[in-house]
Amino acid sequence: MPVRLTSHEEPLPGYKLLERLGRGGFGEVWKVEAPGGLLKAMKFVFGDLDSADEDGRPAEQELKALHRVKSIRHPYILTLERFDVVDGQLIIVMELADRNLWDRFRECRTQGMIGIPRVELIAYMEEVAEALDLMNDHYQIQHLDVKPQNIFLTFNHVKVADFGLAKAFEGMRATVTGGVTPVYAAPETFEGWVSRYSDQYSLAIVFQELLTGTRPFNGANTKQLLLQHLNGAPDLSPLNENDRPVIGRSLSKKPDDRWKTCADMVRALKFAGTTQQPGSGGTGSGATPLLGTTRDPKADTPRPPGLSPEPNTPPGPDRATTRPGSGVAAAALERSLMSPGGFGVATPNPRRPGGTYGTPGLVTPRMLTPQGTPGSGPAATLPRPQVFQTGRMSSLGIAPPEKEGPGVLFPSLVVAVGQTGLIVLRALRQFVRDRFGSTDAVPTFRYLYIDTDPEAITAATSGQDPFAAREVVPARLNRPAHYLQQSAAPAVESWLPPGLLYQLPKSPGPAAGVRAFGRLALCDNYRVIAQRIRQEIETFLTDDPLDKAAAGTGLGVRSNRPRAYVLAGLAGGTGSGMFLDLAYILKHELRAVGYRKPETVGVLLAPPADKAPSKTIGLVNTFAALAEVYHFATGNTYKTTFDANEPAVVDGDGPFARTAIVSLPKPKDKDQKLAYSLAARGVFTELLTTAGKVTDYVRSVTPVTGDAAAPVVQLFGLHQFSWPRVELLTTATRRFNQRLLQRWGGKETAHLREPIQRWLDEQWAKQKLDLPSVIGRFEQVARDALREDPDAVFDAAVDSLRARAAGGGRLDAATACEVLDQLLKWVGKPACENESPGSLETVVQESFKKFAGEIEVNLAALAVSFIEQPQHRLAGAEEALNQITERVRRTAEGLEPLCKEGDRDVREAFGRVLQAIGGLNAGFTGRKSGAAGEVLDALKVYSQKRLRLIYDTAALAVYRGLLGSIPEYLRDVNFCRGRIAEMGQSLGGAGTGVGDVGPGTLILPSGCTSLDDAADRVLAELSPEDILAFDLALQKDVSRKCRGLVNVCLKAEKAPDFLKLLETGARSFLDARLEKANPATVFLRYQGNGQPARDLLAAGFAKAAPDLTGVGGRATEAAILAAPAGADGDRFRAIAVAACPGVEFIPAPLADDILIYRECPRVPLTSLAQVSGAARDAYEQQLATDYNPHTRADLPWPVPGAG
Repeated sequence: MPVRLTSHEEPLPGYKLLERLGRGGFGEVWKVEAPGGLLKAMKFVFGDLDSADEDGRPAEQELKALHRVKSIRHPYILTLERFDVVDGQLIIVMELADRNLWDRFRECRTQGMIGIPRVELIAYMEEVAEALDLMNDHYQIQHLDVKPQNIFLTFNHVKVADFGLAKAFEGMRATVTGGVTPVYAAPETFEGWVSRYSDQYSLAIVFQELLTGTRPFNGANTKQLLLQHLNGAPDLSPLNENDRPVIGRSLSKKPDDRWKTCADMVRALKFAGTTQQPGSGGTGSGATPLLGTTRDPKADTPRPPGLSPEPNTPPGPDRATTRPGSGVAAAALERSLMSPGGFGVATPNPRRPGGTYGTPGLVTPRMLTPQGTPGSGPAATLPRPQVFQTGRMSSLGIAPPEKEGPGVLFPSLVVAVGQTGLIVLRALRQFVRDRFGSTDAVPTFRYLYIDTDPEAITAATSGQDPFAAREVVPARLNRPAHYLQQSAAPAVESWLPPGLLYQLPKSPGPAAGVRAFGRLALCDNYRVIAQRIRQEIETFLTDDPLDKAAAGTGLGVRSNRPRAYVLAGLAGGTGSGMFLDLAYILKHELRAVGYRKPETVGVLLAPPADKAPSKTIGLVNTFAALAEVYHFATGNTYKTTFDANEPAVVDGDGPFARTAIVSLPKPKDKDQKLAYSLAARGVFTELLTTAGKVTDYVRSVTPVTGDAAAPVVQLFGLHQFSWPRVELLTTATRRFNQRLLQRWGGKETAHLREPIQRWLDEQWAKQKLDLPSVIGRFEQVARDALREDPDAVFDAAVDSLRARAAGGGRLDAATACEVLDQLLKWVGKPACENESPGSLETVVQESFKKFAGEIEVNLAALAVSFIEQPQHRLAGAEEALNQITERVRRTAEGLEPLCKEGDRDVREAFGRVLQAIGGLNAGFTGRKSGAAGEVLDALKVYSQKRLRLIYDTAALAVYRGLLGSIPEYLRDVNFCRGRIAEMGQSLGGAGTGVGDVGPGTLILPSGCTSLDDAADRVLAELSPEDILAFDLALQKDVSRKCRGLVNVCLKAEKAPDFLKLLETGARSFLDARLEKANPATVFLRYQGNGQPARDLLAAGFAKAAPDLTGVGGRATEAAILAAPAGADGDRFRAIAVAACPGVEFIPAPLADDILIYRECPRVPLTSLAQVSGAARDAYEQQLATDYNPHTRADLPWPVPGAG
């Protein structure tokens, strides 16, 4: 009989079963407690080694393989502890690993990666290759079942396992007896033979799958896979360009064309794209690069050519690997920049023989030094008179002719610098998403984030609200020696304030408040930054972005002339140190493609003029930054050479067409977040509302007072009264989806017990799982085998003896034994003596195996299918499985004593048979007739009891098998619950409160203090019938587009598609139920037109006042009131005029909001508090120390307003 596999059983003395780890086609593996309390893995191989039929072949094959590999010892091969054969079943005890590579792959997928990071995977592959090569070279054995599930991990090292198919070969080949996994099998194995390169072929497929999530052969069935392996070309497109030839060679149809060893293949992968030779320390004199690698003639360190996809392609796992000294974003950025169109290709170089650069377009000397960071995003600016030709510009030419229209939209590039710039850009992105659903809906809005801080870059590209790699430009600082070795740029000593270079930390990080360090990082990374700016400018050279944005937003086109914005704080080192040069770079690049009058706008955030000593350095930095703006805005020419191979950037105008100053409160002031929102909302208003267009017109007609040449800045404030329908819809959608997912993953089952019990009753009857039906199935199997009722067959056999005894014939022991032998052929001996099963036991066991497999799959699958039913979901599936478990357990517990009693009865009946037959030869003639009767009765009773026990034992095995498989399905349900919870968490946290929308007030129903409150009120109006109808419709889409919710849970790559489907469906569902009205109408409905409404508007007008702290006199101000058109809009304007007597509002149409915008467009820079009084005193005191707060020491910076 097969070993009983249930928890706490001991199949081998001292080895206690704890839990099943997995089950496959040839066996199952359990976690066991070995003697001494050690934990091991125990594999039970299906098949009876004592049987000569086909069922025993897998066990035979595994046993032969074990004999081949049992002497192999290696740290990367899973240790074989022992193996035994118990009752014909092969049992193997092995080392217990932590998990396998497939588990690690699935973990990476749940974290949003395409596969296992490349550096990590290469390390695993090296160890696997070492183990496989050891088996090949020293033992002439091929594993033949290399797949992720057979490569285990113990801590962070691999353990190759499962040698059930291992094959020894002589010379170069051996025969295959079957069992290979077709997904990973080498083509020769399908032809029945093995080469010493077969495992390498499988390992290559494993590498591509675990790295990219895609296999090179994607056949849907065994036939398709066989044909692809034998004749088809592998699909290597998911791999990068340097990996493809390596894997392609390993997947050669001819084994001899593959790499010599698995280690050779892995070394080739490891050094793919570098000039270092596999197996050597580097490329020495005369060495040949491995795979078309290029090399900078000026650098000592090699670098690979561009390998990555287009910048819009999401980074794969190998592109997201953190390397020493680099961040995830930097590595991804480096590759995303090195894309076709001038990045990773040879470019004209008039100074070099042959006319091309040896270094592809994006390499900096900083990147090519050992101190540099490999992933810091190299870039190059090639020599050009005026226009740098990139891939698109070469075909599109320079800037198109100017076009104007009556709409709102124009191309814009927003560049955020440093932490302050990042905070404002995040707020701006959120405003765009709240209004239009996503930033992709407004392709005219482009943005970049630049920073010197590696940790900030990494944080920006991960976590919530991450930036894409193409949207981030790392501008890291280096050690002093790096800058002293530069030859492609002017010597830093010529402009850097003396002594600062040697104050750089040993481990370069952010600019740490030193403005000159910010400029140093900009100059060092100029190629990267300029290249990214050029890429973004290229998007403006066609009308596509404008046309798509106009169609998607309905705002219409205002102009195709781009405008660049710089967002930066003036108190720190990065933003304050970069913003001015960055403005000139932006202007330079716009001119280079034909925009003759480029417009750049500075949105600069300045700290208060605080006399506190702890705030002095920030105030001094701000003074120095504004002094530099003042210097170039008063007619001094800007001239800087960033690259020795390019002309200097020369500009006679000021850095900005407009400079907006936003005053920041004290750092711990609760209003500081409001100041960031003010800056972001000001840019949003300018870019994407009609109020921005009106404001531009007002600026153009504002009269110039005083000195027309004096530098001026713009101060502004605003206050919104928002009917946040879009934001409310977004919040309601998020909360609705979170609640829906929570309900799906809920555990409340009280309301489901009765309907599921009725379902189970129906399934029990339909599947015929009650004990009488199961027994009846086996009885029918026995009748079919004998072609008549077994009792009739037994009676016929026994009656032949009865006829002889009745006719006076002598009934001797030999004759009785002949009948007994015949009965034993049918029913076999008792289990304690059963050398071989009877024919009826065999057919019943075969029927049991088939039946058990069918009901396990059918019943459990039906239970799990509740997940796909909106009325039940995971709670229903779990309840169904629990009820099945309980019902099966009750049946099994009732059957176990019957089997034990039946086994005892069978042994006793068999003993009586032997005793009765022995009595025939006892010599007591007077008892011969009585003894004959005893024999006849004993034979009949034994055969009936034995057959009954066969039925009961098979039925018990059915129920035990079902009971043992259900926990695995329950684990699947809990896994799905975890994945659904993760997807719910990914939807975000609490919604926006009244003070979180920027400077303004939300128009919400009475009693609601936040969008969450208002959203909950909307959701409270939904009926259960409405929600169920939505769930049913969603399920149809999920089944059609994602192949079901279970598939979404089990495959992490399906989650984004599902969430998008959920978001789209829920948004449409709620949109139809949310009131559609303009904000003026909603304002009047909630606030009326009385004094409370006027007080609210007067307060809003006061809050919109620009911060004129320190500005002497009265600055010219424009007040714009933007509100919806129509009767309600007119009524609202009348209330606003009444609320603000003496104010002449400039009207502007605005369909979605009410906005009070106040701006002083021409405030003299010298009147700002940040360049006078306490700020000037702090600045002059700082100049007396050894720290120069300016970015450059080669220019005579003026003191604004002095003299």
